[in-house]
Amino acid sequence: MATIEEAETMRTQIALLLEQNEALQASVETIQHKQNQEKKDSHHNELSEPEPQPLSADIWGAPVPEAFKSPLLSSFDSKGDPFEHITSFNTRMAVIMAPDSLKCKLLAGTVSDTAMRWYMN
Repeated sequence: MATIEEAETMRTQIALLLEQNEALQASVETIQHKQNQEKKDSHHNELSEPEPQPLSADIWGAPVPEAFKSPLLSSFDSKGDPFEHITSFNTRMAVIMAPDSLKCKLLAGTVSDTAMRWYMN
């Protein structure tokens, strides 16, 4: 059986945990509200953006450098080593000094089958 001091310590800890839980729930609600507002404010329904689109509007809308020619990129069908595919992809992107937004756009074209389903979620 717990002593009076131990019981009081447990009550204090429980009260603190309840306060932290309420604060976390409020934070989650705030984040969800902001995300919903961003969805409303974004242009997800424009024809220029294919659906479903895993990329943010900022990435999708970033300009592609003029005279850009996409390098030959290997495909990943989830049967090989994903780290090898990403390393090879990043090496090719480094050679052409591709900006991050372009890397994101081009990566989608290198995956298929199960990997594409994962990427789209």
